[in-house]
Amino acid sequence: MACISTALIVGGSIAGMNAAIALAQQGVTVDVVELSHEALGASLAFSGRAAMALVELGIYDEVYATGRPDLPGNTAVSIRSAATGEILNPGPARPTWPGAVPGVGVFRPTFLAVAQAHAERLGVRIRKGVTYETIEEDADGVTVTFTDGETGRYDLLVGAEGIRSKLREKVFPDAPAPKFAGQLSIRWMVPGEPVPDEGWYASPAGRLGFYYLPGAGTYVPSVINIPEPRWYSQDEVRAIFTGLLDTMQAPAIRELRARLTDSSELIGRQFEWILLEDRWYKGRILLIGDAAHATSAHMGMGGGMALEDAVVLGQEIGGAATLPEALAQFMERRYERVKLVVETSVRLGQLEQERAPHSENVALLTKAFSKLGTPY
Repeated sequence: MACISTALIVGGSIAGMNAAIALAQQGVTVDVVELSHEALGASLAFSGRAAMALVELGIYDEVYATGRPDLPGNTAVSIRSAATGEILNPGPARPTWPGAVPGVGVFRPTFLAVAQAHAERLGVRIRKGVTYETIEEDADGVTVTFTDGETGRYDLLVGAEGIRSKLREKVFPDAPAPKFAGQLSIRWMVPGEPVPDEGWYASPAGRLGFYYLPGAGTYVPSVINIPEPRWYSQDEVRAIFTGLLDTMQAPAIRELRARLTDSSELIGRQFEWILLEDRWYKGRILLIGDAAHATSAHMGMGGGMALEDAVVLGQEIGGAATLPEALAQFMERRYERVKLVVETSVRLGQLEQERAPHSENVALLTKAFSKLGTPY
């Protein structure tokens, strides 16, 4: 029997929506508030234990059916020649074990639609365009007023607002701000038929990879070193991305370059990271996902860590005698695992900026993936 009866989740993205599922599975009455009306983004990839988290949440089969079931794997991380497209390095192997399910890549809005529908089937109440206005905590619960005029009282409040979490600023005013990681990420969803020779390509200007997602198009992420953090206009993002494409002559990259138009939508974001030390909760308020441990995309594990947070939270709420015990055990299971992902991702970005041999990158990834293959 769960140690709480009610929970509010602020933020309805990967961590929040799946935490709602995990808590509802334990019999908890869950409300979710999310400011955004529409899910945005490009691709998500779940492999290893993160794919097993999808199984535990009860959504693996639907995600598998709507996504790309052979990702992520060596196809997604193969290093190819920027001049010819020839495979130079197949990339580090992902961990596996008896009973493991295949990894899967999926269009982010599709994934969130699947998760939301499943949460609603479990009785979760989801309100879009709404967030909290005031929060008052006492020994017995948390009273919340919302921007739509409603008031609610809960046993647990979960903050899953992402790296810019306002709840983190409120609950942990001394927490560090997100740190700049020295690189710019530019992502693009390319319409049309698949482009051959999927994988990663690199030149002195940066690196770029791509793979096809059914029903969504070809997902193209790229990473470029930049000297300092600043806002980039859409014109600047387009110029940087076009310049990167123009440094590569492989046939697949030339095909991508031909599909780039003035109306192509590019998402440019500088890489930042944050890791709250010690613990991510205070009283009856807990932070999960990017609100507590945002990272760069170098390992492709940010979404996976959010899923694991959700599953472990549900397990601990369902198995512990009291809320303090559940939150303490949650931290015991999550902190070192998440720290490994954050610190490894930051170091991988540093190796790229230092132009270290690719073998150092592969060795670091292989070591981290091996540890992440153990149960969460």
